[in-house]
Amino acid sequence: MPIIASLIALLALHPQTGSPTDITVYEDKYGVPSIVASNLKSGAYALGYCQAKDHAQRMALNYKLARGRLAEVNGKSSLLQDGFLRGLGFEAKAEGVVARLRGEPKEVVEGFLAGANRALSEQKATLPKWIEPFSDVDVISLTQFVNAAFPLLDLSAKISPGAGSNQFALAPSRTATHHPILSIDPHLGWDGQDGGIVWQEFAIYTPDVHFRGVAIPGLPLGVIGHNDRIAWSMTNNNPQLYSIYTFKTNPENRSEYSYHGTWKPFRTVKTEMRYLENGQLKSNISSTKATEWGPIVPFSSKTVRLSVPEPDKTLEQALLMMRAKTASSFREALKTRGLSMWNYVYADIEGNIGYQYNAYVPQRDASFDWNKTLPGEDPKTAWGDLWSLDALPHIENPSSGILVNCNSSPKLVPIAPEIPGDWPVDVTSYGRSTRWQMLSSLLKDAHHVTPDKAKEFATDCTVPFAKETIESLAKVVDPGAAIDVLKRWDGKAKIDSVGCVLYTYWLRQSKDNPELSSRAASGQAWSTDQAKLAKDSLVSAAQQMQKEQGSLTTRWGGVQFMERGTVKRPVQGFGYVAAGSPIAAVSPASAGAETLKQGRSHATFGSSFRMVVSLDPKGVQSWSILPYGNSNVASSAHFADQMELYSVGKYKPTNFGLKNLSKSLTKTYHLQY
Repeated sequence: MPIIASLIALLALHPQTGSPTDITVYEDKYGVPSIVASNLKSGAYALGYCQAKDHAQRMALNYKLARGRLAEVNGKSSLLQDGFLRGLGFEAKAEGVVARLRGEPKEVVEGFLAGANRALSEQKATLPKWIEPFSDVDVISLTQFVNAAFPLLDLSAKISPGAGSNQFALAPSRTATHHPILSIDPHLGWDGQDGGIVWQEFAIYTPDVHFRGVAIPGLPLGVIGHNDRIAWSMTNNNPQLYSIYTFKTNPENRSEYSYHGTWKPFRTVKTEMRYLENGQLKSNISSTKATEWGPIVPFSSKTVRLSVPEPDKTLEQALLMMRAKTASSFREALKTRGLSMWNYVYADIEGNIGYQYNAYVPQRDASFDWNKTLPGEDPKTAWGDLWSLDALPHIENPSSGILVNCNSSPKLVPIAPEIPGDWPVDVTSYGRSTRWQMLSSLLKDAHHVTPDKAKEFATDCTVPFAKETIESLAKVVDPGAAIDVLKRWDGKAKIDSVGCVLYTYWLRQSKDNPELSSRAASGQAWSTDQAKLAKDSLVSAAQQMQKEQGSLTTRWGGVQFMERGTVKRPVQGFGYVAAGSPIAAVSPASAGAETLKQGRSHATFGSSFRMVVSLDPKGVQSWSILPYGNSNVASSAHFADQMELYSVGKYKPTNFGLKNLSKSLTKTYHLQY
């Protein structure tokens, strides 16, 4: 009771007090901070402190990347990338936004930075010397970069990085609790290398915000999670948020180009570019040309226009989402249009579930293929107004009581055909994914679902098409040890599964084998040549496995593992094991190009944060897990302490709510702001 009494007393403090504000941080056994503060600004101070305590170097790298200053850490190799990002103007625009930032967004950023810089000063002796005090320009630049990250990844080489996500919501009619259940499951690289996203889990309790979820180190607000009335998740969608234009130069004045039929002067942008060389910071002045659309792509006659929201709108929307009380108020928050993309699935304690396809995408002339390079001189290639949120795919309370999205078409989200399927390809071109096929098949016949059952669905390791493929293989191969191993296999990629390794060897024997697997699953017979390929592949797969593993019955966990620091664990899950293959289980732990390298698969990609939320009006409950831990500091006890649970598809209770904080409390400290 003393703990609860002190929390209630703290929350009773008047938020406008002029004296220093006391903040209490309660850390649980996994190092997840629960911040209790009298207002959101002081809560942001504590969040900044906690982030920089455990993620200082990641925050600093995120800021350098977003501002186009990574060469100051990595050297000349990053100058080309830096130059392009500086040309997009994130840093310059951030400076302008900082000058006009007002109200609560400004207070939250200020509080967050004050806390983060305090933590930096306390760790100064142990941090790399290149890490400087963080600034508001850092935060606003990163806010823009996060909105642009996936369009930029697609833009560079025009390929997807493989990132995806799963999410589902079940209506009260589908659950044993008679309350909605939401599953959150974004898929990313676990280490956040090369500017990738990693998460910090936290909770915050102020008089008007009770939130549990994750933030991106360097940003001051929650991204996905839940409060005491509503929960939400996001998956990557694929709106065309950029256009690539060729420009036509004026033959009578080479300093001009045609901007949709009007001659405009090129802009020359001079930028000081700093880079690390032999331990010293050096600099040169870079002079680049830019157009009204944006920067000119290096070594080309092309230019790029990005559709990215204003960063102050991003902060405003995040605040509204964290405070939302109902499904309808959450959807109203999305109308702020502060985020560039994402499929949203959400649910509230009143029993509502909803889906919104969000895209900061302009309306465009349908006579053009907007995935191709466009003639900038043509007036018809100019962008129109944004698609409104109401015009984009959305639904609330579908007849099936199920919403599921796994980077799949909006029309597939409600299971039943309740969302129109015809959309311009620059709005969405997604179809089915194997993850959607597997997860939707699990959910469509599910009733009386408990939170524990929802966790099982979210971590399902059934390998897509494996059962059907093995049945087809059995018809064309000779009897023997290899086909016997496959026929006895349960088709799952759990750490004790026998048969999954051999199947993976088979799938990787030919670039055509994933397609053979897909054909088998759809009931299409293999041709004579295809049957021979499948048969020969199994023979060679068995020979290779026998040579590398010494057995055809090696367990999946004997091959696939995850590792951080000195901790190594076998890990369940199956994803993208063959080059170009879209095949992944609902739980898609993957080694990518490293699959079966020297007979082992070091998984580094998959579910980057999982959470299941039960939206009981008497008290929202949730369970969560990170792949490694809640700290990026190698010496921390929380650097890899969640791996044991994660590797076998388990969750930890969050003990959400003030009255539950003492259940896993291991450390308490106070901050003043």
